[in-house]
Amino acid sequence: MSLDHDFLLGDLTDAQREAVTHVDGAALVLAGPGSGKTRVITRRIAYLVSLGVPAWQILAVTFTNKAAGEMRDRVEHLLPVDLPGRRGLTVATFHGFCARLLRDHAAAAGVSPDYSIYDSGDQRTAMKQALERAGLDPSNWPPQSMLSQISQAKNALQSPDDFRAEADDFHARMVAKAYDAYQAILERNHAVDFDDLLRHCATLLRNDGQVRGELQNRFRYVLIDEYQDTNHAQFVMANAIAAAHGNLFVVGDPDQSIYAWRGADIRNILDFEEHHPGAITIPLGRNFRSTGHIVQAA
Repeated sequence: MSLDHDFLLGDLTDAQREAVTHVDGAALVLAGPGSGKTRVITRRIAYLVSLGVPAWQILAVTFTNKAAGEMRDRVEHLLPVDLPGRRGLTVATFHGFCARLLRDHAAAAGVSPDYSIYDSGDQRTAMKQALERAGLDPSNWPPQSMLSQISQAKNALQSPDDFRAEADDFHARMVAKAYDAYQAILERNHAVDFDDLLRHCATLLRNDGQVRGELQNRFRYVLIDEYQDTNHAQFVMANAIAAAHGNLFVVGDPDQSIYAWRGADIRNILDFEEHHPGAITIPLGRNFRSTGHIVQAA
């Protein structure tokens, strides 16, 4: 059975249709609030499958479980149950994708294959222990502040050794001591935190040609949602997988970047065309969510 392209494209604007039907090569879709970005991503997935691209060769990544679930549900409803190649689509959050990747390549990534993931409560407990072992007073070095600084280091792909080597003042050296002690606790407990998921995967893809090649061959089309909120580790992962074929399709809006405090790098979207010469840029423009008065006021 084939998929009717009129069904996929008939209710789209010209800009949405251009984004959905873009197949090969890098593309940046500038999608403001209410402009239909989720519709564009899910329709593009369905369009690729309708052209004969097996769903298992498509990777779509977003930031929340809710968004990933909505994407999966929409694609599921778009693709007929008897359409060839509809099975095996990967739609996940960055952290969910990395968790699976590390399970499959734990040894290569240097983590225990039975690792556990520390949540925010576990992290605070571990940091309190780390500060004690490092001889640092929590009243002078608040655990949450130290965790935030270590998170920034991990998102920049700095290991404890990397961070220590660049610590050139008293404050940075104390953070380095805490980072060393904190990471030692995680490793002793066969644990990773959420930032480690990204750091280990990005480092693995950057340094291990075999694993990188496997993912490049598996995922021929990479779609990234909310690209303005990606940090350096996420940037490295997306570009490592897409490097072999150049089929990186990102959707975002520089004006909606809200996660600089957790390492999001606005330059990832602002410099997209510089990173990917020949990329096309498609502004969606139209806001379907708000009334005309709200759009005019904005």
